[in-house]
Amino acid sequence: MQFLYVKSCGERTLSIDGEAFAHLCQSRRAKVGSTQALRNLRDDTLYTYHIESISRKNATLLLESSQILPNTPQHFSHLIWAMTTPQTIYKALPHLNELGLGKLSLYFGRFSQGGVRLDEGRIERILIESCQQCGRSSLCQVEMLDDFHTALECYPHASVLDFGGEVLQTRAQAISALKEGVFIGAEGGFSSQERETFAAQNRKIYGVDSTLILRSQSAAMAILAKGI
Repeated sequence: MQFLYVKSCGERTLSIDGEAFAHLCQSRRAKVGSTQALRNLRDDTLYTYHIESISRKNATLLLESSQILPNTPQHFSHLIWAMTTPQTIYKALPHLNELGLGKLSLYFGRFSQGGVRLDEGRIERILIESCQQCGRSSLCQVEMLDDFHTALECYPHASVLDFGGEVLQTRAQAISALKEGVFIGAEGGFSSQERETFAAQNRKIYGVDSTLILRSQSAAMAILAKGI
């Protein structure tokens, strides 16, 4: 773990309990007097605290120093992903965050499962844990959109990742596409009606250089990794 997330860090004295205490004093077995790196994932500052005392259920930390030290993706990237199963999304989130995804927009496409609801608290916890592990100092943004047409209206310049599209040959091409946003289909890809809409709007269609059929989450990671 690169740092410990504490929402209120930045204050001169911290009293931590719950999950943060378990991470620090039970999993990592930190001792009184040891120094710890903390972030609040809001201000790009790395805070250094030392442990003043440890009791059975909480610990008191005192601030030693702080340094503005951003560790963020070099380029903004945006995926517009048709809703798959919640479990698939939860499993993909840490990988997307660690690959530097700037924003994830989720929408209900033709092949999305109906009635799916995501736990926003769980999403935040997954992203925080991912940041602690990879050292990223800001969370990937996640938004929920109502449907396909809402996604189109919100992101008129976004391109599409689909079978038979133009293969992204260079990192620069991938960075440019991801900056404007890239549509990813659910399992089963896009419907014929969705493809017709993309064509009518002259959306740029990209593909991957592979003869293998990628799952939805694999396609998302493939194009994102291309732009690292």
